[in-house]
Amino acid sequence: MIASPFPRLRAVIDVRPASWVQDGVGDFGSGVNALLPAGFEAYARILHPAESASGDPVRWAAIAEWSGRLIHPRVQFAAIERPVPGAGHGRRPWEEPPSDGELAAESLSALCEVLAAHTSTPGRCWFGLWDGWGWIGDPPTGVAVLWATTDPSGPVPVTRRAPAFTREQLSGPRVRLPGRDFLLFEGPLAAAGEIGDRGEDYFFPQSPNLFWPEDRQWCVSTEVDLNSTYLGGSTTLVSDLIANARLEVVPASLRDPIDMASDHLNR
Repeated sequence: MIASPFPRLRAVIDVRPASWVQDGVGDFGSGVNALLPAGFEAYARILHPAESASGDPVRWAAIAEWSGRLIHPRVQFAAIERPVPGAGHGRRPWEEPPSDGELAAESLSALCEVLAAHTSTPGRCWFGLWDGWGWIGDPPTGVAVLWATTDPSGPVPVTRRAPAFTREQLSGPRVRLPGRDFLLFEGPLAAAGEIGDRGEDYFFPQSPNLFWPEDRQWCVSTEVDLNSTYLGGSTTLVSDLIANARLEVVPASLRDPIDMASDHLNR
């Protein structure tokens, strides 16, 4: 067994638990099916919030109201941030756009609360982490780096922090999906928020890029290049998510396109 850098998650050497996901996804470019396996009753899309100048989350609906645009299942942020003629008066309600590849901690917590009620195995889930995040790399440790400075004493030496993963961990097997490879971990759903770049005095969370429970009642994907999280599950699960006041959710279809040009109503 390979040790895990995350407190309650175990690094998995045998990635066969992900075979059903690998077998069920479509080709790269097949829309939602490139992210999630076929076979669920319903699919949904969680819109990652934008951020106001004060750091508060801003829903896409608030931005669409300001810009005169529409919220619908295939909505794209790049389309709704452009106001229609006669709209967009006053200061825009957001400062920073939604995060790509990252579901905010508060949103992830709200999502997991709903997901826990829709699985019989919340204590055993599988988590995929994209292996391309810069912070999981394996740079040499203890290396002094010289930074230029105007201080008359000269450049200031800075020591690199230790990598999040060891070479042994990074040499392990991968879950391979179209265009993406993932490290696999196993643990309770409650540990979903423990993934991230962690040190003695810092923690930068990273939501899992792919996760599902042992009983396969749902599957969640946060694609690296997208500002939305997609999931498949039961019709009841999707209804519960849409009704959740802490999340902004729209229904989705397995064949929905996910590229920026897919917003056919906000042109």
